[in-house]
Amino acid sequence: MHDLDKTPTRARATSEEKLINAAADLLGELGPRAMSVRAIADRAGVNHGLVHHYFEGKEGLLRAAMTRLVHEHAEFAKKQSGGSPVPAPLALANDQRYLRAVVRSVLDGEMELAQMELTAGVSVPRGVLRHVVNARQLQSADAETKAIVTIGMAMEMGWAALEPFLFAVAEVIDDDEKERVRQYARGFRKTFAERNLHELM
Repeated sequence: MHDLDKTPTRARATSEEKLINAAADLLGELGPRAMSVRAIADRAGVNHGLVHHYFEGKEGLLRAAMTRLVHEHAEFAKKQSGGSPVPAPLALANDQRYLRAVVRSVLDGEMELAQMELTAGVSVPRGVLRHVVNARQLQSADAETKAIVTIGMAMEMGWAALEPFLFAVAEVIDDDEKERVRQYARGFRKTFAERNLHELM
């Protein structure tokens, strides 16, 4: 095959990549409902007709963008935890692109998008749940196990999404103090996980 024959394929891959990245950014900035095909195409610097041509419309593109984000998030979480199925404390605060996309999708009532990590089979919380179920040699998670994992998730997501507000309410202003509070919170979350997961196992 000649290089000229490969050009349309390369151009398509480049355009698809630009559209997926633009949609991933806008998911967190505007949310799935507020973003338009034209806004995505403008951000990507491509013709808006390509959204339908490559993804069969906005919904297909949003699924592709969220799928990209959840895979990136799973890799990020694995790296931050050193391969442990239990995420590193407060690590989600450093994965804002993914977090914002999920939060905006939930707020817009787009639960299919918000739960894309389940469809993609790379859910970090589900990995923690499976880990505990296996360690306890259960057939399935009981209510206590689910509660512990859910509380841990709420701590991570709440901190990552609301840190500036939490600091303002608690009058944490100085950068050094902010880091000391973060260190305490990391220790608290780690102790919570270790104590509760150990008790469950």
